[in-house]
Amino acid sequence: MPSANEPSPVMTAVTEPAVTAPAAAIRLQHVDKAHGDVRVLQDVSLDIADGEFFTLLGPSGSGKTTLLRIIAGLLEADRGELLIGGESMRGRPAHARDLGVVFQSLALFPHLSVGDNVAFPLRMRRVGRKEIATRVRDALALVQLPDVQARRVGELSGGQLQRVALARALVYQPRILLLDEPLSALDRRLRETMQLELTRIHRELGVTIVNVTHDQREALMVSDRIAVMEAGRIVQCAPGRDLYAKPASTFVAGFLGDPLLLEGHVTSANGSRTLTNSSVTVTVPASAPLGDAVAVMRPERLRLLGPADANRTYDNQLDGTVGFAAFDGNGIFYQVRLDCGVSATVHVPAREEARLRDLDERVVVAWNATDVPIVAKH
Repeated sequence: MPSANEPSPVMTAVTEPAVTAPAAAIRLQHVDKAHGDVRVLQDVSLDIADGEFFTLLGPSGSGKTTLLRIIAGLLEADRGELLIGGESMRGRPAHARDLGVVFQSLALFPHLSVGDNVAFPLRMRRVGRKEIATRVRDALALVQLPDVQARRVGELSGGQLQRVALARALVYQPRILLLDEPLSALDRRLRETMQLELTRIHRELGVTIVNVTHDQREALMVSDRIAVMEAGRIVQCAPGRDLYAKPASTFVAGFLGDPLLLEGHVTSANGSRTLTNSSVTVTVPASAPLGDAVAVMRPERLRLLGPADANRTYDNQLDGTVGFAAFDGNGIFYQVRLDCGVSATVHVPAREEARLRDLDERVVVAWNATDVPIVAKH
């Protein structure tokens, strides 16, 4: 028993030290920006994790480039807070933010050699000559251009120019790399090659990357997470697979992929749910929200059958007529005019297609309820 002068054991419990969550690499809190009477950003709040490959995705005018320029220090927000590494960037100029930036125009100096272009940020920071030589060599090796230091930038291909711009942005080892649609001017094959290069560099360096694009395929291929922007707001932020499978709105559903959006009213009866409009009734997942909703019918989730092939394997089957067919290398895209008054795009993989169906041929578009997301209509 403790004496009267000794504290009670109940009163001497040890208080555990508070555990502080690591600061996000980038944190935006209630950021607004207007150009004249036009509100370009509206109450944007966002955390980007250290080492994350994060993409801002949206149509032209959605605010994604404005948001990137605020992070870069090229624009000042009208309201709200920006923190990088837990530190406020209010009043801090762009060159003091430890960021690498690759612009859409690349902004390389045509009168300088490749080596001098890459070395430019280091010379501005008064890095020693030997250190510059080592870092330039390492940066060009990282982007797989080890033997072009002496060449002029006008002598390089489009893909090589992209790599030089990346090397220049990475040469002083910034903690964050900002990409403002740097791949948009490339042809598809070269763009996809550069996307793979970006993911390789991200994996090797572990640098935080914030990428701006309107290319859905690019966003889905390279990103850990994607923020979809509409009219200055972030309408959904999630890994690409979740955005595609579980869109939060009809805008997100329609912006990703090339779906048919079938509107209707969802009701429940006899343990199942259906979506009905004036032309058609289809079965939907048991988890579908009741009330006005939209079925998101994506081309790769639909099946194209001949009238004689229709069977009860699929929950839904709608009759229609082939209006367009085109081979794209991976299979055939069909545009089918459904009898209910809407058109559906169906992608049939090459391995499944025995023949190219004729225009005006009668077909059946089929799918299972669980293959089609249902989004509540707001």
